[in-house]
Amino acid sequence: MNLAGFETSPPRTPRVVVLSGGGAGIGRAVARDLAARGHPVAILGRNAARLRETAAGHGDMLCLVADVADPEATAEALARAEAELGPVDIAIANAAIHPKARFLDLPARDFAATMRINIEGVANLIRPVLPGMLERNCGRIIVMGSLADMNPLPGSVAYSASKGALHALVKGIAAEIDRTRFPNVLINEISPGATLTAMSGHGHPPEAVCPHVRALIDLPPGGPSGRFFQEGRELHPGEGLRALIRRKLGLAR
Repeated sequence: MNLAGFETSPPRTPRVVVLSGGGAGIGRAVARDLAARGHPVAILGRNAARLRETAAGHGDMLCLVADVADPEATAEALARAEAELGPVDIAIANAAIHPKARFLDLPARDFAATMRINIEGVANLIRPVLPGMLERNCGRIIVMGSLADMNPLPGSVAYSASKGALHALVKGIAAEIDRTRFPNVLINEISPGATLTAMSGHGHPPEAVCPHVRALIDLPPGGPSGRFFQEGRELHPGEGLRALIRRKLGLAR
């Protein structure tokens, strides 16, 4: 499936967006892009100064200092976002850390912190907003993923393991959303590909990710859910031969 050829929804009333990891890189680019298009945006992060830098020039952007690894703090931040902006329509789980150290050189506490932020942080962002999305039958959840787990590089074991777990998390949540009752609540994972950020010294600029995020936001009711996309194309990480054959034959996933 190629998102470029997939039907998208017509322009709608501005939708409330919450985005984690909004202080830099892809999160900053996406937050500014959506705010510039008229969407009320709340950004979460641990560094207040960086959040303010993201919001500069976007006076209505709400900055919320919170560590997504802390479920209570995240829930409080999201409650404030809903109180000030309205019910959350779009949740973008972007926050992540990437300790550059080999497994035996990485302290156990740093390994655990990677799992808390990169996996639990995603769940902590989704958990408070999903019930409201289901109640309204309206919501888009986008998880910033990676293919790092497919071929982990030396010095990236913790990051790669955490990103691999997100595939199951996204598919599992999607499987628990009744497509008949809630066709307009979609959750998908997107890999930005090689992107020039503090985590990586090469790749395209963060702004190049924005059109692909917007394409997932604009999917119509009944659109794909529980899928993995990279640069507008659906990929199937870890798919075995049997699953590949079933997919090619058009059988149930």
